[in-house]
Amino acid sequence: WGRSCLMHSPGKRWSHDLRIGRPTLLALGLVVAMMACTEDATAPGKCPAFCPSRQLTVVDTVLNIISRDSSYVGYVQPDSSQEMLAASAFGLDSRPIFLIGPVGTRVLLRPNSTSDTTTVPYLSVDSATMVVQINRRDTLASNLTISLYRLPKSIGPNTTLADLAGPFTDSLVRSVNVDSVLHLAGGIDSTTGDSVAVTDSTTGALKVKISLDSGQANFLASDSGSRAYGIRISADSLAIVSFASVRQSAGPTFRWWGTFDSAGTKVHRVLGIGINLFNSFVSNAAAPTLDSNLVVGGVPSARSLLRFSIPRAIRDSAQVIRATLYLVPVTAPVGLPRDSVRFALTRVSTDLGAKSPCIPDPFDPLSVACAPLAPGDSAFVVPSAARVGRTDTVATDVTLIIRGWAADTVAPQALMLRGTPEGGSLVPVRFYSSRTTAFRPALHITYVPRYAFGSP
Repeated sequence: WGRSCLMHSPGKRWSHDLRIGRPTLLALGLVVAMMACTEDATAPGKCPAFCPSRQLTVVDTVLNIISRDSSYVGYVQPDSSQEMLAASAFGLDSRPIFLIGPVGTRVLLRPNSTSDTTTVPYLSVDSATMVVQINRRDTLASNLTISLYRLPKSIGPNTTLADLAGPFTDSLVRSVNVDSVLHLAGGIDSTTGDSVAVTDSTTGALKVKISLDSGQANFLASDSGSRAYGIRISADSLAIVSFASVRQSAGPTFRWWGTFDSAGTKVHRVLGIGINLFNSFVSNAAAPTLDSNLVVGGVPSARSLLRFSIPRAIRDSAQVIRATLYLVPVTAPVGLPRDSVRFALTRVSTDLGAKSPCIPDPFDPLSVACAPLAPGDSAFVVPSAARVGRTDTVATDVTLIIRGWAADTVAPQALMLRGTPEGGSLVPVRFYSSRTTAFRPALHITYVPRYAFGSP
C-alpha cells in the first residue's frame, strides 16, 4: 500500500510518495511532527491578532509639581546631637563642653578573685587620662591643637558661649598638638603619655588620649572626681573638628589612676572611669532663620517638607525607569573645602507638617521624631549632599520612592529633608523653594506609559 503525505512548515511546501510499512510509518510520523514544531528563522513571521499593533514608548519629562513646601526649626539641640562641633574658622567659634560623673574612692583588693570582695581606699590619686574621638576634620589642616579647660559643674543645656567666657580664659588645663603626636613613632609621646591613633583612614577619624598629672587632674575627694571640661581648638587654617558625643556611644571618657596599699605593697591601679553625664557645644552660630527658602541643618536643626502632586498618568504608568529630584542652593554652604553638607530625603508616614513622622536615616539612627519603619531602605530614605563652597544643583535619585508612591496610592506624597546627623552642622544649607519660579525644585522622571493590550 502507499500514501501521499503533504506537510507544511513555515516558508516551505514539500511532498513525498511514501511506500513503507506500518512500524516505519509511526517512527517517521514522530520525526515529521517534531520537524513541524521547529521554528524556521528564515520564514516571514505572522503576528497573531492579539499582539500590540505599535511599540511601547518611553516618556522623559521634567515636572514642577512640588507645592506647599515648608521649613521648620528646633528639632535637635546641641546637647542632643551625635557630634560635638568645634570650630575657629570662617567667623565661627564653637567649643564642646562635657560633664564627667563621680567615681568611687575604694577598689577591690584582689580584682581577679571571684570570691574576695575586700576593698581598700586609695592612698593618693596620681593622674588621669582623657580620651576623645575625632569623627571629621580636614586632613590638610596643620598644627591642629586641642586645649582643655576646666569649667564649672553647673553647665547644662541652657549654657551659652558668653556664660563661659571667664573659664575659657583663665582655666586652661593643658594643650596637645594633635599633628605633632600623630607623626611620632606609633603616635605616642613617651614624655607626656599622650597618644593619637587613626581609626579610619578614609575620613581621617582619630582617637586622642590626653594625659593629666595629679595637679592638672585635680581630684577632689569631696566630689569623688566629678569634673566639667571644655575644649577649644586651633590650627594654622581650617580649624573645624567634629568630636563624637555620648549619643554616639563614643563620647569623652575620663579614667582616674591611684596608688593603693595591697597587703603592704603599693600598687598603681585604675581608681575608676568617670561616666560622661552630659555633653554639648556652645557657639556663636545663630539659630537658623526661616524665610521663603527651604532650610536644612544648622543648630538647633531645621527641616524642610516637600509635598508632591504626581500626575495620575505617571502613578499609573507601567514602570518608572528613573526619577531625579533637583534642588538649587541659594548660597554656597559654609564648611571645610572638599567637604559636603549631608542631608537625607525621607518619606513621611503621615503629613502632619512640622510633626510629620518619618523613617529614620541610616546614618542617624538616633534621630528624633521619626518612626522606625524601615531604616536604611532606599525606598524610604535617600542620602544626599551639597558641596561646600559651591552652588551646584543637587541631583538626588528618588526612583524607588516614586515607585513606592505608585504602589501605595494612599501614602502621602511628601518628603522630609533632614541633616545627617542632625545638629552636625553649624550653618544650615538653603535651597530655593517653589516660590522662586526660576530655581524651584524640579522632578525629572523617565517612565513607560501603561499600554492597553488588544487596542488597535
